[in-house]
Amino acid sequence: MKIIGIVGAHNSGKTTFIEKVIKKLKEKGYKVVAIKHDPKGKAKTDTEGKDSWKFQQAGADQVILASPNKITTFNKTEKELTPFEIIERFADKSADLIILEGFKWYKGFDKFEVIRKEENRDLLLKGNPELKGVITDYYNFNPSFDINDETQFINFLEKNYLKNL
Repeated sequence: MKIIGIVGAHNSGKTTFIEKVIKKLKEKGYKVVAIKHDPKGKAKTDTEGKDSWKFQQAGADQVILASPNKITTFNKTEKELTPFEIIERFADKSADLIILEGFKWYKGFDKFEVIRKEENRDLLLKGNPELKGVITDYYNFNPSFDINDETQFINFLEKNYLKNL
């Protein structure tokens, strides 16, 4: 499995860029898994008052919501899992590419940082050998990819991460 991380500051444009990349990769026939990091546990994953929420509140260790075209699972963990533990336990192993959003301080996978001019900051991962490129509208880095043109990044992925398909 090929794993990459898209990292950056809060509201830098990571999700929007990843959405575009996933859509194009799917159009090309690739199987993609996306895993988003929620380090503060603030993401809303279930609606208060719904049955699955009630089961979690009752203490179930795992709740599975089965629909005709998807399965949603909620799992309690003893500790925060690393990206690799999440992939091992939950990800579809037949995926062509796993895209991690966030997990910037975890080691062991190539990272691409999103940075826009309006953020007025330097790279979070400056000098980190796992930083393999920057997705930007201004920053000078080699390689850099236009945040407004996901095709450049997809071509890079196909050449460097998906070439064996």
